[in-house]
Amino acid sequence: MTRNSNQEAVASSGVPRLPAEPSQLVIDRTPWATSPLVFTVRGDRLHPIISGNKWFKLRAWLVRAEQQGARHLVSVGGPYSNHLHALAYAGYVMGLATTGWVRGPEPVTWSVTLLDCQRWGMKLHFIDREHYRQRESSEFAAWACHSLEDALFIPEGGWSPQAIDGSGAWWRLAGTDLDALVCPVGSGTTLAGLVRTAPESTRIIGVPVYRDPDHYVSLIEKLASVGVQPGSYTLWTGAAGKGFGRVTEKQIAFMADFEQRESIELDPVYTGKTFMALQQRLNDDPGLVQQRLGILHTGGLQGRRSQTGL
Repeated sequence: MTRNSNQEAVASSGVPRLPAEPSQLVIDRTPWATSPLVFTVRGDRLHPIISGNKWFKLRAWLVRAEQQGARHLVSVGGPYSNHLHALAYAGYVMGLATTGWVRGPEPVTWSVTLLDCQRWGMKLHFIDREHYRQRESSEFAAWACHSLEDALFIPEGGWSPQAIDGSGAWWRLAGTDLDALVCPVGSGTTLAGLVRTAPESTRIIGVPVYRDPDHYVSLIEKLASVGVQPGSYTLWTGAAGKGFGRVTEKQIAFMADFEQRESIELDPVYTGKTFMALQQRLNDDPGLVQQRLGILHTGGLQGRRSQTGL
């Protein structure tokens, strides 16, 4: 991707530019102090703002925007969305206009996530939850971009063939010598990318961070639609607690304990729940401790500012 004058200004001011290209990445993982065969794969160290899986998924869309000559990036998300946060910063650096459609009524007090997005130039609009539920339809994408010139709509979470392929870059950080690799599951993009590019010796485990009374049937069908069959991965369910973006006192306590023990910060939406799920499995299954396990730190630490008090 080429740089423009805005990127030069960002660079000269000391604010980080975009993260490194996948081809420049090397293995970056930290063993757990209490379980030396368990490794945190450090996506959180990719970039201070666009970290972890957000960069791997978003990069493909930024390349596409450049190829198509798009001048306006449009997407959707919640008031604490890592996706909108990363997109707003990328647009700021690349000199592109951005618009975010935010779930729910406009709050009296905006989240720090939304304030960051606004500071980086993103135009924010609030939509009711019923309209938000239509966000994966082509009609929604057309509506979201209807009055914007040279606009490109980017699905929430970046779900697309390109973003799934981009998620395969995680192996450059994780290495190929693991028995299993554990990842959070939201949209399913990262899980799909990992499964499609996994070494034969490494099994993939996904931890859904949202509740689903239908036992994740829609997720399983979504993955199957891109060739990721149920037998090629394992889901550890039951880690979502109160639901997506909501944390329990037990989860907050685990995060505080883990951060003190390992000196690695976690976010409340994805990594806090996923790391807690792995710790519980390690406690319940002594044999698991003897395996070489990786767990993705997918970044998103900006989300902890308003939700945990940590």
